Amino acid sequence: MLKLFKGLMKTRIVTEDPRTWGESMGRGLPQIDMKLCQKDCNNCEAVCPVGAIAGKTVNSRLCIYCHACREVCPVGAIGETEVPVLTAPASAEDLGRALREKIKKICHRSLHIRYVDAGACNGCDFEINSMTNPVYDIQQYGVDFVASPRHADMLLVTGVVTRNLEIALHKTYEACPRPALVVAVGACACGGGVFKEAYASGGGVDKFLPVDVYVPGCPPTPAQIIKGILTAIGRL
Repeated sequence: MLKLFKGLMKTRIVTEDPRTWGESMGRGLPQIDMKLCQKDCNNCEAVCPVGAIAGKTVNSRLCIYCHACREVCPVGAIGETEVPVLTAPASAEDLGRALREKIKKICHRSLHIRYVDAGACNGCDFEINSMTNPVYDIQQYGVDFVASPRHADMLLVTGVVTRNLEIALHKTYEACPRPALVVAVGACACGGGVFKEAYASGGGVDKFLPVDVYVPGCPPTPAQIIKGILTAIGRL
């Protein structure tokens, strides 16, 4: 661990280098090539920890992008979809500029977000927190995280909704002024993730609230979450 910290100190980059945003977008969604796939082989379905593969089709909302299916495929029939690349500085600036313009036009110059952890492992939470660091600095575009749902235009919800947090999630949503946008962040919020079969799990957010945008991933990157917010604003 000390060696890792020493390496980070030498690079002078303590979070993430904007020049590598293209690589930070994460893995692509597994994609099955039916021309190569063996019909009598179900290795991919058997190995998937979240049951995201059914009928040789990958459910993007359930997938946690572990790519275990690719490793067990005997004929190499599973590839991955291309991930949109954010090459700095042009594309990163374009993303921020588009977000600022939409907030200015639709949300009267500011977007207030209430973040709700409905039973996450904190992986997605760390990525949401990263959006406010000096690298992404989402607040420069007019985005503010608020403590009260009464001031919120949007809810960012992470985690599989646990039984103990069902009522809290409903009360948070009901306290939001209308129209209130709901963005499900991460595989757990989108479809239950690896915890969907747990005794205390209620499932994805859409079982309890109307979801406007899903941001799948385990966890999704800050850039992907920002794109999800941008998409949600367009639905107002």
